[in-house]
Amino acid sequence: MDGKKRASRRLADWIEGFGTDGPVNARLKKEVRGRILDLVSAAAAGWKVNPVYNKAAEEMISSYAGTGKSTGFFEGFRLPAPMAAYMNASYGHGADLDDGHRTANGHPGVVVIPAVLALAEEILPTADEVEKAIAVGYEVYVRLSNAVQPELLMRGFHGTGVVGTVAAAAACAKLLGFGAEKIHDAISLGAIQAAGLFEVSESGQMTKPINPAGAARSGMEAALLARSGIDAPSDPLEGKKGFFRAFAGAGRSEALDIREGDELKIYSCYIKMSPACRHVHPCIDAGCALRKKRKVRAEEIEEIVIETYPNAIFVTGNIAEPKNSDEAKFSMRYALAMALQEGRYSFMQLAAASSMDEETRALIRKMRIISDPSFENKEKSIRGCRVTIHYLDGEKAETTVLIPKGDAENPLGEKERREKFHDCLDGIFSDGRQQAIYDSIFAEDFQAFRLSALMKREKV
Repeated sequence: MDGKKRASRRLADWIEGFGTDGPVNARLKKEVRGRILDLVSAAAAGWKVNPVYNKAAEEMISSYAGTGKSTGFFEGFRLPAPMAAYMNASYGHGADLDDGHRTANGHPGVVVIPAVLALAEEILPTADEVEKAIAVGYEVYVRLSNAVQPELLMRGFHGTGVVGTVAAAAACAKLLGFGAEKIHDAISLGAIQAAGLFEVSESGQMTKPINPAGAARSGMEAALLARSGIDAPSDPLEGKKGFFRAFAGAGRSEALDIREGDELKIYSCYIKMSPACRHVHPCIDAGCALRKKRKVRAEEIEEIVIETYPNAIFVTGNIAEPKNSDEAKFSMRYALAMALQEGRYSFMQLAAASSMDEETRALIRKMRIISDPSFENKEKSIRGCRVTIHYLDGEKAETTVLIPKGDAENPLGEKERREKFHDCLDGIFSDGRQQAIYDSIFAEDFQAFRLSALMKREKV
């Protein structure tokens, strides 16, 4: 890349050139299809556990029903592509079960995939074009987020909404087959409307999907505006009033330099097994491991000490005794208490927050959280915790989790991914429909409209 060009120009050049040497290889094809599968799983989970917000969003977009070629999952509305992207991203983030990236502090798939699939229903691209667009979206998301995190988060912004807008714009621009100039315009138009506050992790958690939903819609709209040929800011990232300065004070533009031989960032994104903020997952894994060693009773415990990294505490350490499942997704202590008692953390444990029993409350009140920055190390791929139970009889049980299950270094197996898919879709789709959805995702000639046609809910 030409180092004299501004970061956004270098990025646009790379996007234009990506995949021009032929179809994606078998590894990338499998990875992208797996990410689509995971988005469908997360969307089904979000449709089930976040009904109040979903109904409000569905009512809001119902006036668009029948006015487009793209499909809103579950209700089957035919919508303009930006509105279908909005709705499906809303579902995808409703259970906090969508994929993400450790160093990027956010969720690429829930923004990029709904935008690409909705646009694909309108323009009918090849499977290879869809795969390249999704890979581009992930790459832009992770690299741009790494350029502004953790400053973005510490200023109170929700990275999935902010960075996701640019990533969706880039992915849709690639899908539309733009050259570098129009790709740059799409990135620029995405950057100037990027938004999202992380106050949704403190209260009103059911509305958290509004940020990725807005990003998916706005990113696509940025690409569609770029297609029309309007002027866009020439230096959207590094400009004196640009993205880097606005969201981070100063960004690290070198994070956007993609060199020959670099592995695509989609491969380093994690996949979740539990419906909770990713910062909670090391504690869930630790709690499950401790439960296997000894049955845990609050009356036998003097103290439970959680040592973890500052960002985890900042996001999930403030809610001790959640009142409902929305708050439970951001409660480190509640998740640990349930993992210690049940040996797992699934939809059932999430829902139990609204009727929390006294044993769970007692365990939570025994907990103390200690901030230890050593439990987060990007270079060593560490983002974890240590949980120590001090018993009244003098015994001590301790477990350290440095890399939670689902990270690239500790990946889910194919069986676990299928189990997640079934658990999420169960109660919405019959076993036969689930298999048809699965088969459509992995079909050689994948088409978004075929998948979307299968995503209208059944009476099971």
